[in-house]
Amino acid sequence: MQAAKILLLAAALAAAAGSVGCAGGSAPQTRKTEFGNAAIGGGGYIPGIVYSKAESGLKYCRTDIGGAYRRREGDAAWVPITDHLGGVNSDNWNLIGIEAIACDPVEAGRVYLSCGTYAGSNGAILRSEDYGDTWEQVDMPFAMGGNMSGRGVGERLAVNPKDNRQVFCGSRTDGLYVSGDYGKTWEKCSAFPVTGDYFQEKNQIGVMWIEFAPESNDMYVGCAMQNGECIYRSKDGGKTFEALPANLPGMYPLRADISANGYLYLCYADSCGPNAAVKDGAVCRFDTGKDKFEDITPQCGDGRYGGFSGISVDGSDPDTVVCGTLGFWSDRGENIYRSTDGGDTWTPFFSNTETNYQMDVSDAEWLDWGRGEQNASIGWWMADLEIDPFNSDAVTWGTGATLYCTRDLTALGSGKPVTAAFDAHGIEETAVFKVVSVPQKDGSPALYSIMGDLTGFSHLSAEARPDDAHFMKNGTASDLAAAWQNGNIAVYANDSKKAPLTVTTDGGSTWTPVPKLPERTPNGTVALNADGSVLFWVPGKLSAPAYFSTDLGTSWYKSNGLGLNARIYPDPTDPQIIYAVCGGSIYLSKDSGTNFAATGLAVSDNAELVPSAEQPGAVWIRSGVSLGYSDDYAKTVNYIKGVSANAIGIGAAAAGSKIMPLYFMGEANGTGSGIYMTEDHGKSFSKLTTEKDGFGNLTPSITGDATEYGKFYFATNGRGIIKGQVTE
Repeated sequence: MQAAKILLLAAALAAAAGSVGCAGGSAPQTRKTEFGNAAIGGGGYIPGIVYSKAESGLKYCRTDIGGAYRRREGDAAWVPITDHLGGVNSDNWNLIGIEAIACDPVEAGRVYLSCGTYAGSNGAILRSEDYGDTWEQVDMPFAMGGNMSGRGVGERLAVNPKDNRQVFCGSRTDGLYVSGDYGKTWEKCSAFPVTGDYFQEKNQIGVMWIEFAPESNDMYVGCAMQNGECIYRSKDGGKTFEALPANLPGMYPLRADISANGYLYLCYADSCGPNAAVKDGAVCRFDTGKDKFEDITPQCGDGRYGGFSGISVDGSDPDTVVCGTLGFWSDRGENIYRSTDGGDTWTPFFSNTETNYQMDVSDAEWLDWGRGEQNASIGWWMADLEIDPFNSDAVTWGTGATLYCTRDLTALGSGKPVTAAFDAHGIEETAVFKVVSVPQKDGSPALYSIMGDLTGFSHLSAEARPDDAHFMKNGTASDLAAAWQNGNIAVYANDSKKAPLTVTTDGGSTWTPVPKLPERTPNGTVALNADGSVLFWVPGKLSAPAYFSTDLGTSWYKSNGLGLNARIYPDPTDPQIIYAVCGGSIYLSKDSGTNFAATGLAVSDNAELVPSAEQPGAVWIRSGVSLGYSDDYAKTVNYIKGVSANAIGIGAAAAGSKIMPLYFMGEANGTGSGIYMTEDHGKSFSKLTTEKDGFGNLTPSITGDATEYGKFYFATNGRGIIKGQVTE
């Protein structure tokens, strides 16, 4: 309803300005497009990893805001398996946060996902019989929290290995649910006695994990209870439950695993992480035959503090166990421990006197954060680590930024260092704010990006993960710009009060804080004129003026003729021509931003301009969701009927054509929401996405590749930078 109001307002404003509407032509045809990612290598939290016990080499991982991935024997990379979720104007984007995964231990192709990012709406179970290539969605009567407190606890889904028709699902707020038909239908397991009374950051944690004993039909369920009575056992398939005497008051068993010889291994922490600080913890084992509870916390002289989370038993040796810390912010990150005697003794990856591992981040060099490869962190927020049940040398763990693995775990403690290697090939989970492409020349990047947590990157190639030199690293960025005629010059604004602007003149090999500023206000918006000789900044505050600098920040001036909180849009063909949107009007400068005057064209307050390099005065205008084109320096505009747009961007023209295609997120002529392009100024459109191409929660930023025709990029909130290539 609100979008319709904006559309009507934009049309009224256009009419008032003497603009002419033009038809968008016939219904768009879907054009074959191949999708992938601009490579980074993880970039987000991976709280869960699940190996199949039915097929060697098969494993899955889940992310908090970026869906799930699969990897099979022989695969060179992880494969995203939930990209059908979300998309432009989607109503199911909330399902992209994955709270749990369950592999069927009998039929390898069966896999289940608990989906739901936030508690604002109910979640769903996705069930598949073909390894996640296709899914059936089963809506559930409770919310899930894939990106909420406690998202790093164990798997809240489990398949009964003695009867794989039976699947259990733990909820945060409503106890335990069970299905007897492979997850098609569900009912509440009324025998389960608790729902969990521990809240963290106002979020109920509830059921944390479900485990089945490999040699019996016993099921164990962990639930976050403040009195410490957190673990329950059923010996009859969920008909009855009993609380176990395995209590550590004030702590919560975040994860568990069961050995073939009857020990339940448990990792405890005094919060459920990862957001809330973890100050204490323990590792324990429970003899399920004797009901004996023992503390086996590693004492390895590493100065450890905090708690424990990931724990895994070797499928080939029930006495071999690995576990990991949670909240241990050492110089080397979290620590990993291995025991070959059931937890009586442990060997660490490192202690205060020895280092038993080496890092390999050669496939994603930025992960050393400028400290050198051997000083790269083992990781933080290490919620889960899992031994491959078919390979005792392989252990995989997720971190707050990526995924690592070893291929030589059994060498730990032998005097030969174990190698911890980057293993997130194919996983792209960054929350991207903006993507910018300008023509490549003189070695300039193909793409610039800014994003949450990692600041951003300059991408020399969209196909190669950036090295550390092209990793921005300075705060959380709010805006980004590059010079169209000199792509080696770029600038970003960030949330640092000391250095809110950072520039590069060498394509991102080095980034330098702007030396002087007219005020020390963080964030804001930035722009560069066509040749990079003029830098614009509107600080991130209410009532901010537009400043410009002709020496990349040594001296500053205020632009004349603009009101407050203007947004600047330089023309790519002429360094003198600068557009601005301010107070519902478009302004034009012909002297590089020194002076502005209104063009007479009224637009919505959130209007977006994309000046085109195809000819002087050409500019695309998104006013509200209305899309229009002007060829007279935004004095008038032709709005295109039947089209709405949330974000717009231009790309390189086809061979033999001067018209630069426009790519946009939106709708065209009744063919549904998606990514579209037009190569004739809106007379006709091609749809580039299908119902399989959702990519989760999208960020309104899209750009064509400024050098290569038919290639484009758009931003997502959790699936990284999506790269598209039109192939026909």
